[in-house]
Amino acid sequence: MTSFSTVLKLQFGLLACLLTASCRQASTALPIAENVLDSGWVMAPSQVVGDEVDKVLEHTAENDWYPALVPGTVLGALVEAGVYPDPFIGTRMDSIPAQVFQSPWWFKKSLYIHNLNSEEQVILYLDGINYRADIWLNQQLIADKDSIYGAFRQFALPVSRAIKEGENQLLIKIYPPQVRDFYMGFVDWAPTPADHFMGIFRDIRLKRSGSVFIEDVFVESDFDVCDTSNAELKAQVALRNASDRPEQITLALRIAGQQLKKQIVLEPFAHRIVSFDHRDFPQLQIKNPKLWWPNGLGAPSLYKAAVKLYNKNQELSDSNYLTFGIRKIETYRNSNQGRHYKINGRDILIKAAGWVDDLFLRYLPDKDRAQIQYVQDMGLNALRLEGVWANNQHLYDLCDQYGILVMPRWSCQWEWPDYLGLPLEMKAGDENLPINEGVERYAIKLMPKEKDLLATYFRDQVKWLRNHPSILTWLGGSDAMPPPDLEQRYLDTLAKYAPTTSFLISAGEFTSTISGKSGMKMNGPYQYVPPVYWYEDKKLGGAYGFNSEVGPGPQIPPIKSIEKMIPPAYRWPADNAVWNYHSGRKDFASLSIYLEALQKRYGPSPNLATLAFKAQLLNYEAIRPMFEAHVMNRKQAGGVVQWMLNSPWPEFYWQLYDYYLMPNAAYFGTKKALQPILPLYNYHDRSIYLSNDTRQDLRKHQLLVQVYNLQSQLISRQVIPIDQMKANHVVKLIKVPSGKQEPVTFLHLAVLNEHGQAVADNFYWLSAQMDTLDWNTYSWFYTPSKEFANFRPLSELPPVKLEMAKKFLRNEGAYQVWQITLKNTSDKLSFFNELQLMNESLTDNVLPVLWSDNYLSLLPYEVKMITVRYPEDQNARIQLQSVNGEVKIF
Repeated sequence: MTSFSTVLKLQFGLLACLLTASCRQASTALPIAENVLDSGWVMAPSQVVGDEVDKVLEHTAENDWYPALVPGTVLGALVEAGVYPDPFIGTRMDSIPAQVFQSPWWFKKSLYIHNLNSEEQVILYLDGINYRADIWLNQQLIADKDSIYGAFRQFALPVSRAIKEGENQLLIKIYPPQVRDFYMGFVDWAPTPADHFMGIFRDIRLKRSGSVFIEDVFVESDFDVCDTSNAELKAQVALRNASDRPEQITLALRIAGQQLKKQIVLEPFAHRIVSFDHRDFPQLQIKNPKLWWPNGLGAPSLYKAAVKLYNKNQELSDSNYLTFGIRKIETYRNSNQGRHYKINGRDILIKAAGWVDDLFLRYLPDKDRAQIQYVQDMGLNALRLEGVWANNQHLYDLCDQYGILVMPRWSCQWEWPDYLGLPLEMKAGDENLPINEGVERYAIKLMPKEKDLLATYFRDQVKWLRNHPSILTWLGGSDAMPPPDLEQRYLDTLAKYAPTTSFLISAGEFTSTISGKSGMKMNGPYQYVPPVYWYEDKKLGGAYGFNSEVGPGPQIPPIKSIEKMIPPAYRWPADNAVWNYHSGRKDFASLSIYLEALQKRYGPSPNLATLAFKAQLLNYEAIRPMFEAHVMNRKQAGGVVQWMLNSPWPEFYWQLYDYYLMPNAAYFGTKKALQPILPLYNYHDRSIYLSNDTRQDLRKHQLLVQVYNLQSQLISRQVIPIDQMKANHVVKLIKVPSGKQEPVTFLHLAVLNEHGQAVADNFYWLSAQMDTLDWNTYSWFYTPSKEFANFRPLSELPPVKLEMAKKFLRNEGAYQVWQITLKNTSDKLSFFNELQLMNESLTDNVLPVLWSDNYLSLLPYEVKMITVRYPEDQNARIQLQSVNGEVKIF
């Protein structure tokens, strides 16, 4: 927050003199409230309505004002208003003129204030503006662009002297970011919008309180990880007296079911932090606390806290409410200097993916919830944010509720000159050099004022998010690291405001003179690599150390998503400029590497439908071993971050589900790999492993291993007893028979409990012709293949007709849940069945959707029951497609 000592004190001092002459009506009760100002905004370009406040207010021509998105961006609002047709189709984004956004835009809103009290304080909170702003209330300049600047600064502006009873006019003049301004970005993931994200991208809030009010509240917890029967809580409440007289107040704290009070006298214009801890209040020793656990290890239990202030007349002066969790996060480096984390004393493998916001920074709460439910469903337990994303705290609230750890940091575009509008001067031959190999030559050299800005950014964001138990760590850099003096300021900020949260110097492999080695690595790949890579590689992105961003490259979505973003004339053949436009940028502006692997492994595709389906084979097969290799090797591999999770706009790169929320097969490959109990196949040593990534030992189980050939003949079957297996443990069991006489074999693994019921399964298709990597020609973003596995014989599989039955199970909030029974009545294996939920007219997918399993194979005569959850207001049909191309509708 902006320092109240420089802004509030002067304004509140003047306010005390003005209030006696105010036209306000005194009342017996103060109107305590905080409202988000998220509706009723309009906007207009200064090029049209001018730069003078009076003229702007007089300019009432409706055609010159557009409905504004708050939070959101100027371009996003114009798209919503229909000024520009959907820029996510084809290459329309390039046709939007940049000059429209090179001058300031005005945002205007009418505020209606009732029962204004002579004793109350009114504060305007600005949580995020890109990039500078002048702010007027009722034609009074509250603050100007010389003080209101910086995308990740947060401001609290007292407006009591300017606000009035009845209608008020709030005007905000937004100035676009300029060269070397530090704002959000999407680097090589997406095109940069013409407005460079100009707008009010986070909440604006108006708070009304008494003369003493709450600035913020922080709750921290501590406990012994060896004895979790007792936890100690501490609460800090920051208070401010905005009046020119001493104020006697009662501070009431209700926390974890306990009611606590303190009597305080606050001097005129004073600021004070009031603490509650167990030494003064034994009630803050919580017996048998419910701990907050990440996804897969337990319930993410949350507690509530409420703070209320009462004046000397015992009238409510202010209030604040929050949730928090009791958990302890520890970090260390192993003997190989790799980063590891513990939560509540238990080692945890960080199974993460990279989150990104909507390209127009729109607030989409329903979509956010659906995405976090997807994250939980896949078995992921963390998100890495390439930036401090989100319009408000909703995303972080969701992560708290669903047990998803969060790793926020600044955008890596700040570390690359060209993304800040500066020339990137590289030596010839260094075009593909990652910044962490030449950081001193190419990284931005920060000026003192820029370090001050970034330190302020960090303080504001830490204070904003510090109560969320989901925050795993704060990263200081991505492709580079902050200089030592700035790192020390970051560390000092955490020590002061969030002492239970750790700091990590960078996502890359860097060594700080202050905090030592990062324990992270960021060596790629970002393009397609075959399954064996993750087990074979020992020097780049293989499953050792903490892989902070890594992945097998593009993931082409199912066909309906392709049809939405690619105009008909450019859908086929796929390797064209429009498809590339919906890929990444720079080294990732093409699908050629992915398409080559697809064709050589699975054969040519004669049409778009075939390509879209075959792509799912490659998506599933490529992503699953990446996660499985890290699960298998988790004692050496502290974490893995799939690059990425989602997409800011419709594209083909780095996504487990697409912009429209359509999961591709990589989603289900991830979900299969992250089963708590996991039987897996190591593509390098060709052995079977079993992982127990739960908090309970595994007893009286069996592992069933079966191998089939292309004719669906069972050529090998073994049952391995698992009498006892420790929690958080991996064992190597047997080597798989090679089946070298068979061009393709199928490997089925199932873990059975003592009742013979399957508690986990896995299914692989394996080629006699092995993938071979060319280790002599690798680059920073991938290692090419010299030879590819041959799965073309899969096209010879005979068609198998499955029987399907659908049964309604229950409603879950706004969703309906159905059970799907698939039955294979033949003696042939039914391979790689894709289930899509379609609308009644079969023109589009029903989304969001949660399948318990998909892209699944059925053994001869096997019956499988799965569930599907989708919105209750949708009538849906199921489309079933198998690898031989047959499509059936149920």
